[in-house]
Amino acid sequence: MIEDFITQMAEKAGISEEQAKQVIEFLKENSHKVPELLGSDVVGDIKDKLGGLFS
Repeated sequence: MIEDFITQMAEKAGISEEQAKQVIEFLKENSHKVPELLGSDVVGDIKDKLGGLFS
């Protein structure tokens, strides 16, 4: 399941699977900050950069 997510993220964002894994690790390490970020304009910027991964 996580491997599918990593593959999709890599394809949609135009990054390597290794980079996608690094994103996942970063999110794990900073999970306490995610709810705060989800309520900000950062989310829109992330969605734009990931090329519709969340649509």
